[in-house]
Amino acid sequence: MKVKSKKIAFFLLKKIFVLLLLIHSVLTAQNTENQNKIVKKVLEQSYPAAVKLWGIDSLNLKQNSPQFSGVVVTKEGIILTAAHAIHPGNFYRVHFPDGKTVKAKAMGRMGIKSMQGRPDIGMLKIIDPGAYPFAEMGWSDSMSTNNLCVSIAYPTTLNQDIPTIRVGKIATVLDPWGFMVSTCKMEPGDSGGPLFDNLGRVIAIHSRIAVDEDINYESPVNLFREYWEYLLQPVNYAELPSDKLQFAPDTLNNKLIDNDNLIVIPHNLAVKGIAEIVSKADKTKVIAFGTLIKPENKTGKFTWIVTKNSLLTSAVLVKIDGKFHDTKIFATSISNDLALLKINKTNKEEISKTKVVDSFENPGTTLVSFLSDNKNELSSLGSRVFEFKTKPAKGYFGAGANFIKGNITITSLGPDSPAAKAGLKVQDQVKFINGIAVIKPEDYGRELMQYVVGDTISIKGLRNGEEFDYTVVLGEFPLSDHPSNKFQGGRSERFDNFESVFAHDAKLQPYQCGGPVFKIDGTFMGINIARFSRTCSLAIPAEVIFNFVESSLNTEI
Repeated sequence: MKVKSKKIAFFLLKKIFVLLLLIHSVLTAQNTENQNKIVKKVLEQSYPAAVKLWGIDSLNLKQNSPQFSGVVVTKEGIILTAAHAIHPGNFYRVHFPDGKTVKAKAMGRMGIKSMQGRPDIGMLKIIDPGAYPFAEMGWSDSMSTNNLCVSIAYPTTLNQDIPTIRVGKIATVLDPWGFMVSTCKMEPGDSGGPLFDNLGRVIAIHSRIAVDEDINYESPVNLFREYWEYLLQPVNYAELPSDKLQFAPDTLNNKLIDNDNLIVIPHNLAVKGIAEIVSKADKTKVIAFGTLIKPENKTGKFTWIVTKNSLLTSAVLVKIDGKFHDTKIFATSISNDLALLKINKTNKEEISKTKVVDSFENPGTTLVSFLSDNKNELSSLGSRVFEFKTKPAKGYFGAGANFIKGNITITSLGPDSPAAKAGLKVQDQVKFINGIAVIKPEDYGRELMQYVVGDTISIKGLRNGEEFDYTVVLGEFPLSDHPSNKFQGGRSERFDNFESVFAHDAKLQPYQCGGPVFKIDGTFMGINIARFSRTCSLAIPAEVIFNFVESSLNTEI
């Protein structure tokens, strides 16, 4: 009887445990869905007011500064941004997400030199008459650690006319330097962009970053409230004003919510569609992930796997649930960097084609990227689907020159630069670039800017009165020492020129591309194809994946 009682007790405990897991899964799934609805509402309220800006010449209106971000906070066109992006009295082009552009003038900035550029707050005023979409200002002192926050900004690397969305939480309300810290990743171009609370109110402005991707410094919006009247004046303040404006407290601080990240990944996703691509020479070395795809109306003795083509080597194996499978490349798509592999049929569940309705119409939606060993990386949908074509990069020569005594004279050489490797030296006088005479200072830069990475050019000139003729192969510009270039794993080797991609903010390493991306409800969104930048990973949409598989199989002989 005792043994039977123990069995019954164990059975009941097991049932209770399963029930608790089920309740927890349902509740956290509901939390995720609620969060997605909240982010959607934030975007409906505030997305139209998030603007991209760049400096313009007052005469010819041509761009004369890098782009940055900002947010309109009054219908008359007052814009909040970062001090380090503007100069009082200068003019700027303002680009709204709907494509409308207007002109603005920079007003006050407070980036105090003795304070290492803090508090990094600046203001502009749109000078074209009209009423403009604007976002409500919130209260930065209402925020608490773990509160949900949303970023809407324009990273330079993507160079898109609409902003990308990043969802995170408050890590520090106020650090010793006066910044709020959030986990919404930033990079150049995002400077001045707005951070919102769950009510769609501006709580901070993007300022700077650390190497750690989850450390992003924000200038609290309360600073703008305190110095509002000063910032309305076109003054570059050398020190902070001694007096501050008083303002009413937040009456809605009890409606702020946490981003608790208690998301349970459904079991049917955690075991679905993922494979590892490993080197035959070293079976422990994962070089890519793969996604198992089930073709429509196709049965047979093979399992089909899509992965990132440029990560493959000539000798690879597919590893599924600890077992190795010989494989070969069946088809490729160079335009989207995809490869279709086939292996003997396995029991691993494949991803079937399903109808995806408006899956990319709600940026900010929670996504999950599956990696190996049931590991996953959560992210937020940052964009709709877009074509990502980039112009060829300008070639890097690596020799600075000045106009000295009537001659274009090299005054500096970059370490290991193409110019230095070719044999050029400081004090060399450059006379011809690819047969074109360089006589005036502007000739030198104009001629070099015509060529792209990989181009070969000839440099003729004089060294101590002796003629020289060097051949130089232009390289890529070296990465700066900026923290945005130091994220773990770095950028994928192939990261651009895709026919169709969407952006999300998963912290992937380059070798972790090729695996599937889902919504929490199980909708297959696509396949990770590149770690692009500190803020962005790119993925190929599901529709493109299935079209690639079907067209490849339809051409089978």
